[in-house]
Amino acid sequence: MNAMIQNVTRDEVVALLPRRRPDMHKGERGRLLAAGGSARYPGAPSLSAQGALRCGCGLVSLLSLPSVCAACVARLPEAVCWPLEDPDEWLDVALSEASSFGAALLGPGLGRTEAAMRFVAGMWGRWPGPLLVDGDGLYALALQGASCRLREDVVLTPHEGEAARLLGTTPDAVRGDREGAARRLAERWGCVLLKGHGSLLACRGRSTVQRLTWGGPELAVPGSGDVLSGAIGAFMAGGMAPRDAALLGGAVHGMAGEWLAAGGVDGVLASEIADAMRLVLGELRS
Repeated sequence: MNAMIQNVTRDEVVALLPRRRPDMHKGERGRLLAAGGSARYPGAPSLSAQGALRCGCGLVSLLSLPSVCAACVARLPEAVCWPLEDPDEWLDVALSEASSFGAALLGPGLGRTEAAMRFVAGMWGRWPGPLLVDGDGLYALALQGASCRLREDVVLTPHEGEAARLLGTTPDAVRGDREGAARRLAERWGCVLLKGHGSLLACRGRSTVQRLTWGGPELAVPGSGDVLSGAIGAFMAGGMAPRDAALLGGAVHGMAGEWLAAGGVDGVLASEIADAMRLVLGELRS
């Protein structure tokens, strides 16, 4: 094994579990703003919200189209929604309520309209707190390129195709040198979890890349990445450092996959991965 890549251990994961006091209230669990969804992908932000809530987030507010919000609340009534028909209004609303949230999650199912791209650019430049970018949010960052300011309070969660777009190369090139790709992404963007078999966590200023060894083909299903981003977002919203949140969320997501794979690797649903994360967290705490 490359000496500069370290496998994350179970003990490291357990050490990151947030403390849950008997007298805590939901606000102390963290408040996450999730912005995403479109007519084509109405379910993506709902899966992110489910992932966040199953990882203990105190409150998840979805900023999206009215139709997306209605679909989310129908299957996940625990979520709070801000339905806005015009995405050009999203930024002002998000910024006006920024002090209420511990972190924001951008991109699940967002789509690639010009308004969506403007929203991501505005959030990257002006959102004052921690930020997680996934899905179409990564597409928007790739379009912005060097014009995006450096941030230290972010997590990006690209798969190999999204990583290639951010780096201006091909998925095959990323696949052929995943460690190098993760390092280059981290140097430019901050903290990056490069998804795939043996997801790699790299952060700017850290010489070591960490590998998550949990999970397999059962995780390669639609919406799995949305659940993952919700998990990481939950821990960021609760006050965890971006690197620690990415490590814990990624590990719990992978362990949930392994839990489900005991019954077979085919037919697993992303919503089942989200639900299994609660069981994994309980087992880790025991």
